[in-house]
Amino acid sequence: MTMNARETTTLVLGGTGKTGSRVVERLRARDVPVRVGSRTADRPFDWDDRSTWEPALCGAAAAYVSFYPDLAVPGAPEAVAELAETAMKTGTRRLVLLSGRGSEEAQRAERALQESGAE
Repeated sequence: MTMNARETTTLVLGGTGKTGSRVVERLRARDVPVRVGSRTADRPFDWDDRSTWEPALCGAAAAYVSFYPDLAVPGAPEAVAELAETAMKTGTRRLVLLSGRGSEEAQRAERALQESGAE
């Protein structure tokens, strides 16, 4: 991967889902290098298998984060915080979280991402 591609690649978690696939489509239409994050991707990503997180994030400058199954479930904020920590270790500096605002767990996940040091 060239340094230029490294600086601009965006990982889209849930990139095969309803919202994520639209994000992937729009990024590709703008010629932004994009990597789909899913359990079946070349570099798999699975929220339930933390060993997949670092390899999926490696080489991405940014990540669009959609939590499965939903940010309102108990444990979601902790998982998002751990993902953000992993992202910062791999050099993924910009994180965007799909959130439903309103639920306490979603707000905690938002704060965890904001406090991670990521853009």
